[in-house]
Amino acid sequence: MDSLPTWAWWMVCGGILLSPVFAFLMAVLVEIFIGLLSEGGTPALVALLCAGIVGRVLFRRLRVRAHADLVEDQA
Repeated sequence: MDSLPTWAWWMVCGGILLSPVFAFLMAVLVEIFIGLLSEGGTPALVALLCAGIVGRVLFRRLRVRAHADLVEDQA
């Protein structure tokens, strides 16, 4: 158990260093998704709406977790 703090520290550092890579890969996936919808014959507006809905659902989960950490007096 002595090496757990060191291990956790390296995981956090690795996550911070790799976060731009993950953001870039997510942007590429969204671009591919929009391209597939456009090639399939759907209008661009529908493709953008679908991407927006997916993004909103993902970010909503993050916001709910952040608000759940607050104590009632802090809210």
